[in-house]
Amino acid sequence: MEWLNPQYFWTLVLVPLVAGLFVLAALRRRQLAERFGEQATIRRLAASISPRRRRWKAALKTMGIALIVLALIGPRFGTRLKEVTREGIDLVIALDVSASMMAEDVAPNRLDRARNEIKNLIGDMDGDRIALVTFAGDAFIQCPLTTDYGALRLFLDVADPSLIPTPGTDFGAALQMALQAFKAPTGTPDDEARTRAILFVSDGENHIADLETILQDAREEGVVVYAAGVGETDGAPIPVYRNGRRVDWKKDRTGAVVTTRLEEAVLQDLAREGSYFRIARTSSSLPRITSALDQLDQTTFGQEEFEEYEERFQWPLLLGLLLLIVEWMIPERIRPDGSNRFTSSLSSP
Repeated sequence: MEWLNPQYFWTLVLVPLVAGLFVLAALRRRQLAERFGEQATIRRLAASISPRRRRWKAALKTMGIALIVLALIGPRFGTRLKEVTREGIDLVIALDVSASMMAEDVAPNRLDRARNEIKNLIGDMDGDRIALVTFAGDAFIQCPLTTDYGALRLFLDVADPSLIPTPGTDFGAALQMALQAFKAPTGTPDDEARTRAILFVSDGENHIADLETILQDAREEGVVVYAAGVGETDGAPIPVYRNGRRVDWKKDRTGAVVTTRLEEAVLQDLAREGSYFRIARTSSSLPRITSALDQLDQTTFGQEEFEEYEERFQWPLLLGLLLLIVEWMIPERIRPDGSNRFTSSLSSP
């Protein structure tokens, strides 16, 4: 047996709590009766109230609540065979980890903001295989194509400028490494037939590659290119860190502080055949990429069969509600002739 919501096991404390309240109520009634006066007189006055029915009502209500709590936790037992068809695309996210991505014109900085936006994007995707390529003046595959989004998030957490000592930003190197990620062996014979896309996440400072060459290579490989620009066009200094603390600002040979700004034109040109998205100080259009990716041809990855437990919460829920209804229908008071209003109403013509 498994449980759908094991985090709700704590609600079982309601059962002894309700039972305890009924016991306390009974003791309280007894104490009040003893204070009121002579017991024989009290018994005559309360002759229409059935202690036995009170006990039955308390027991039924406690059992009903216990069964409803059990239904909330969600018992699951008995298995069935389920077949799932996996469809999606192959997406490589090329994340810029150059020094300029540490600029703080978006909080907390461009790189951290980009990582958080990518994590949110991954949470909205289902069935697609995703790889992560990090790049600066060079590039390498941080995470190969995978549907294990949890592992991908772990690789995102460690992506920072220290991974690539080569300074600069080379979109060409990032594209070539992304194409390698697509061609990495995955054990699936139809890899070449899959729909493939690349998402560049960068501030757009391209120092090396020719964009036309990049786009031509992407066309030849049948890859759709998207881009997301991170930062503000006003510009911001690049911090210098030592032992995890900011100690200075990056300076040029003359001692002037180096300023970096979002180069939107470069990224828009790079994504001319796909779509461009903006990650700004207070907003982000990157979530819209999911609808753009949905417009691409989805590839069937295959079919998987697995056993899953049957949900059985309906039975304790139904029985619990039935017990509560029965408890509500049982009156505490009895008529002088020993009948109650329900039995008498049923027997009357």
